[in-house]
Amino acid sequence: MVSNDRYSNLAQGRSYSHLGVPVAWMLASNGTTATIAFFLQWVRDASPSVQPAVIMTDRDQAQINAIEAIYPRSTVNLCTWHVLRAMRSHFNTNQYPVLWDKVKAWVKTNDQIEFARLWVEISADPSAPQSFIAYLKAQWLPVTPKWSRVLRKGRSIYEEGDTNMLIEAYVFALFREIR
Repeated sequence: MVSNDRYSNLAQGRSYSHLGVPVAWMLASNGTTATIAFFLQWVRDASPSVQPAVIMTDRDQAQINAIEAIYPRSTVNLCTWHVLRAMRSHFNTNQYPVLWDKVKAWVKTNDQIEFARLWVEISADPSAPQSFIAYLKAQWLPVTPKWSRVLRKGRSIYEEGDTNMLIEAYVFALFREIR
């Protein structure tokens, strides 16, 4: 049976290289920088000629520190899904659906003018929870280059993925097909 669902297609071996190329998946008893760096060092030593242009991750600082230590020339980008997940955990999206729609549009736009316009609307909205606006200013604006699509233009097809969840999606699809 063939499905139009992208995860089923992925499980059936169809190509999604335009979403990124998973290289390794680590299962560990802890997520310290030292443990992650040890694993990345092992991957780098196994393939010394491979220098990833872009490494996609969530906002885990231990991962980012390890990546920057082992692959200092690689660009670290943050997964759009994880960015939105983190942001939505800081306010009630059901109580503020218009704000949530603007935040999603802000995160996903690749137009600089639209990005700036949406930020002005979000940050100046008197009905928005001010703690959420402060959170965005403190936690997300300083790392905008890691997550904003505005700054991800002109990249090759292998650098255009917006998620680090390809392996997670593959495993999910496999388990779903098995059941």
